[in-house]
Amino acid sequence: MPACRPTRSSTLTKPLTAANDPAPPVTEREAERREQFMRVAAGVFRQHGLARATMEQVAAAAGVTKVVLYRRFPSKDALILAIFAEAVRRLKLQDAKPWTGYGGGMRRALAAARSFEDGFILLVRHGDQNPAYQASHAALRLRTGLRLRSLLWYPDPPPPRGQRPGLLELSLEPMISFCNDALAYWVEKGDPAKDELFIRWCGEMIRAWRHNAAQLLDLDSPEQEWPLDTEGLLP
Repeated sequence: MPACRPTRSSTLTKPLTAANDPAPPVTEREAERREQFMRVAAGVFRQHGLARATMEQVAAAAGVTKVVLYRRFPSKDALILAIFAEAVRRLKLQDAKPWTGYGGGMRRALAAARSFEDGFILLVRHGDQNPAYQASHAALRLRTGLRLRSLLWYPDPPPPRGQRPGLLELSLEPMISFCNDALAYWVEKGDPAKDELFIRWCGEMIRAWRHNAAQLLDLDSPEQEWPLDTEGLLP
C-alpha cells in the first residue's frame, strides 16, 4: 500500500508554527552589549558624520570584529535606527512621571538626553536629513508635541482630534522645534552647573507660549498660574 502523501495543511503546519513562535528573550547581558555598541557607534557617527562613518570604524572603536557587530545590527541603517529608537525610549520613560510644574518636563528630558548624549544629539541634528531616518525624527517631534498638547488642556486630557482648534498644530510646530533644539543645544554646550537657570528659562518660555496659545485658540482650558518646577532648588 503506497504511503500517504502529506496534505497541504500538514506540510504548512510546522513552518507556520515556527514563524509565529515568539523570539527568544534577550538576556540582560546581551541588552547591555547592544547598548554598549550603540553608545560607541553614536560617538563615531557624531565625530565622522552619519554618511561618512563606517561599520568598520564602529567595530574598531568597540574593539570587536565586524562579524560581531553585524550579528547584532545587520546594517549601518539598522544600527542608526536602533540608536534613535533608544534615544526616544529614554525620553518616554521620563514622560511617564507626574508633571510638577513648568520646567519639570525639561528637567527630566535633560536627564534622559544626557544619559544617551551622542544618540540624542544625532537624532535632533541629523535625523531629518535622510529619508531612512525621518520616521525616527518624526517620532521625536510627535513625543514633544504630545507633551505640549496635553499642557494646553491640563489637568484635563485633550479633546478628540475632530474637536480641536484648526490652528492647534500650527501653534505647536515652532514650540516643538524650540524644545528639541534648546535641549540639544544645552546637552551639547551647556554648563551643568547652570542647569537650573536653563530649566527656569525653558519653563518661562513654555508658560508664555501656553498662555498665548490658549488665548489665540480660544481654549476652554483652566487659566491657573501653575508654578515653575523648582525641584533642583530645594534643599
